[in-house]
Amino acid sequence: MSIVVYYLQNTCPEGEEPAWLPHCLPYTDAQMSEALAQCQRLRADPRHAHVTISSELRDMVGPVGVAAVEDGCTPDGERYDWSKAGRAGASRKNAQQPPVQRKDMDT
Repeated sequence: MSIVVYYLQNTCPEGEEPAWLPHCLPYTDAQMSEALAQCQRLRADPRHAHVTISSELRDMVGPVGVAAVEDGCTPDGERYDWSKAGRAGASRKNAQQPPVQRKDMDT
């Protein structure tokens, strides 16, 4: 389990003071789409509140325990080419041009 959807469900009939019952639904890494769809369904129902999703997708962040990368390797000698920049677009090592600085932009 690395994804959990948390929410509160009102267990009282409409018109009465709400009584909130907490729930959590576990999902695997591969079930992110299902978890997001479940959040949408829960949020659409007025009997649910505080619908949140929490995850620890281990392959979506760098390897655990990597504190430094020098010459493309971790301190124990393993190759390390993961880059957060690569998730948003081309990684810097493959970019054709250096990043544009704010001071160089036309405003």
